[in-house]
Amino acid sequence: MLDVEDGWPTYDAGIEFQGLAMSAMSGTPEGEYLPDIPVALNLIWGALTDEMDAPGRGSPEQDAAAVRHMKQAAAEWLTVVDSPDDRATYLDRWVHDECGYERNPS
Repeated sequence: MLDVEDGWPTYDAGIEFQGLAMSAMSGTPEGEYLPDIPVALNLIWGALTDEMDAPGRGSPEQDAAAVRHMKQAAAEWLTVVDSPDDRATYLDRWVHDECGYERNPS
C-alpha cells in the first residue's frame, strides 16, 4: 500500500487488502462469531476505497484525499499490528472516528 503509486494503484491495493480481510472472515464456522480484526479491517478498507469509487466521488481532489487517507491508515496499521492493545485502539478509532460507523450503545 505504501509503496504503490498514488491514485488507482493505491485504490487497487486497498481493495486487495479488503479482500484479504474478507477471506479471513469466510473461514469462520457457521454459528460462530466473526473475528474482530478481519471484520474491522473489512469495514475500514470498504469505507476507504468508497472514498474513491462511491457515487458522487471521483474528482481529482477527492481522489487525492482518499489516497492520503488510505496511506495514513496503512502506515498507522504497521505501527500497531504487533501490539494487541494498540491494535484494538487503532481498529476502534478507524472504524468509528475515521470511517464514521456508529458505535453500539452498551
